Amino acid sequence: MKLFNIFVGIMGFFGLVFLISRFFPHSYRIEKSTTINLPVEQTYAYLNNMKYWNDWSPWNKSIDSTMVVFYSQVKTGKGATQYFRGNLVGNGRFKITESIPNEKIQFHLSLNGGELAIYQTFYLKNIGGQTQLNWVDTGDVGNNPIYRFMLPSRISSQEQGFEEGLKTIKEAAERKR
Repeated sequence: MKLFNIFVGIMGFFGLVFLISRFFPHSYRIEKSTTINLPVEQTYAYLNNMKYWNDWSPWNKSIDSTMVVFYSQVKTGKGATQYFRGNLVGNGRFKITESIPNEKIQFHLSLNGGELAIYQTFYLKNIGGQTQLNWVDTGDVGNNPIYRFMLPSRISSQEQGFEEGLKTIKEAAERKR
């Protein structure tokens, strides 16, 4: 009987966790922006070229000194792909999935055979000869209660990463002038 009560208590705990998780959001949208002191055409050309991603992407040798990077034959625009592998980051790739000149670049990050898959978008807008760059990530974690509990922390972490990333993009793009 005591074992049964322990079992019921454990099941009750997990049931309560599941019910509470229903009050947490399942979808998210993260958007951060910066202004780059370059015309939108130059900013677009810079971000649309995979060879420049090592300048600003956090997925470079600064995160994993063993990282090796190589590229598809297409280096710019839709289909351009950067592959990487390293002891710390594993195997992954960035691939531009949509590229609309001077407006939008959507890309897909895939790690370890799709274990982690993220779609993000850069939106570019001309503002008086400068570029307003918005970095957007949207997604849905579904009904998994653990993911729902972790979502606020993930959003906070990713917002900080976007802010740092945009600062790095701005500095790197303006240096490339």
